[in-house]
Amino acid sequence: MRIAYFTDTYLPQINGVSNTLKRLGEYLAEKEIKHMVFAPQYEEIERSQVPSPVVRFKSISVPFYPECRLSFPLYANLSRLADQFAPDLVHLTDPLGIGLAGLRYARERGIPIVSSFHTNFDDYLKYYNLEYLENVVWGLFKWFHRFSDLNFCPSIETLKILENKGIKNLRLWSRGIDMNTFSPKLRDSEIRKQFKMENKTTFLYVGRLAAEKDLDILIAGIERVNVSYADKVQFILVGEGPYAKLLKERTDKNVLLTGYLEGQELARIYASCDAFVFPSSTETFGNVVLEAMASGLPVIAVNAGGVKDNVLDSYNGLMCSPRDSENLAKAIITLIEDKILLKILADNALKHIKGKSWSSIFDQLVADYSSVLQIYQDKLSRTA
Repeated sequence: MRIAYFTDTYLPQINGVSNTLKRLGEYLAEKEIKHMVFAPQYEEIERSQVPSPVVRFKSISVPFYPECRLSFPLYANLSRLADQFAPDLVHLTDPLGIGLAGLRYARERGIPIVSSFHTNFDDYLKYYNLEYLENVVWGLFKWFHRFSDLNFCPSIETLKILENKGIKNLRLWSRGIDMNTFSPKLRDSEIRKQFKMENKTTFLYVGRLAAEKDLDILIAGIERVNVSYADKVQFILVGEGPYAKLLKERTDKNVLLTGYLEGQELARIYASCDAFVFPSSTETFGNVVLEAMASGLPVIAVNAGGVKDNVLDSYNGLMCSPRDSENLAKAIITLIEDKILLKILADNALKHIKGKSWSSIFDQLVADYSSVLQIYQDKLSRTA
């Protein structure tokens, strides 16, 4: 089996898609499954070793979102490089420049295609005053995904949305967690001292600092909490993005922005906090939710999107109404005041993530790949 991945987001960019592809690359390398990633070229230096062979294409930044890159590769060059690899299967992650080129390549060569849906682009539009493009975006998605033998969705909620939009051949492809990386055993008193967490209940956010993550609601919620609890609580925000400057201007003294963290440094921050707060209502899954739970943190999230697959209200976290800063503040205050509840939710968070290993997730993905290839071979046999 030889798999070509065509993606418009990849390392060194840090997000749920690139992290998943990194984990998948590690798995495929371990299983000695030949694969190649076709991805944009980035200006910044790669922060960590890329586990997969990668072909890069020149790209440009998106004006309203500089972290993202758009690439429009010369098709003849892409085809030549792909032909050299000779894939049996093409996996597309998005309907942008490289993804569209990959679609064209696979169709022209008669190679089986699978696609995965990672990002609610249509939900993002309202955060950038582009709501008028919603029908255009869904039209593109429906056209793009109709060529795939399987369309993978990261969560049940996302699968339902795509089903309602008329997209077919849907299959659940969930996400896993590396329990060797994220663990409550990494809790570090020195980190708590360094980040002013001592004698305070500390709430962590990890993710892109962008408008579509509903960080305006988080900041409004923090302002409500700080009216009465400013000296009892600390907030740590890990990540970078276009919203960083505004956050620095608006945040209080008990809100610390760390920038990007990864690896053991990130894992120790997770384990050294007390709870995870995730205000986003646009998630197709929310990988950081599993990272938090594996670190022994209960999760405050909103009752929307893919996080509903993992956050169970009053069991391993607290659910809030989407874009409701008052409701979010109440949940935060509940965990400040009720340490017994916090401990119960934290224990249940650890129970919940057991069995959600990346290897089991990818075993099923490769089995799905094999089923697509088998159907393709059967068709060829019948027409021979």
